[in-house]
Amino acid sequence: MLFLVSASVRADSGHDAHLFAGAQHFQAGRFTEALVEFRVAERIATDGAPTWYVAATLVKLKRPDEALSAFARAEATDPSDRDGLFDYYHALACYDARLYHCADRLLAIVGDGAGPRIAGQARKIRGDLAALVTSMAPPATIDWYHARGQAALRAGDGALAAAYFEEAIAWAAARSDAYRLEGATEARARAKATHVEPKP
Repeated sequence: MLFLVSASVRADSGHDAHLFAGAQHFQAGRFTEALVEFRVAERIATDGAPTWYVAATLVKLKRPDEALSAFARAEATDPSDRDGLFDYYHALACYDARLYHCADRLLAIVGDGAGPRIAGQARKIRGDLAALVTSMAPPATIDWYHARGQAALRAGDGALAAAYFEEAIAWAAARSDAYRLEGATEARARAKATHVEPKP
């Protein structure tokens, strides 16, 4: 994390101290304190770089829905700072939110650039997911993703809603009866069209 912060700092950014303080807390396992510092950096930054660190910290705090919303903001505002380590944390957020197809896709692109330990963990988790993502989900499971997506839409979080509907689509497409596939596809389109990011 400290290395990533060093690589992303802009000399005139004005938020360097908060990024470094957040990274030090993160490395020490003080994730609540890290989140505070990264949030401050996010508020005063002129780019979206600190949002990547906010998202990763929310993963550590076991707040996957908030992390997924933060990753969506980061990708929208500063896609150039995305790297293998952030993809790994994003995958963990998907996994914790039961977005298993999302997790599998992200883990597939985590390369050695994220470091050999992270790359190894990504391969292991993906191996563990293999049987799950190739199985057939019952209707009740797909209903659950629809419910989560609708709840996110009501909360005004289009990015999170789209992620849940995307998962519903993946599960429905694997069924011979394509259970609620059309509804999930339409709902995902609505979520993307009404994409409203919640305030951090």
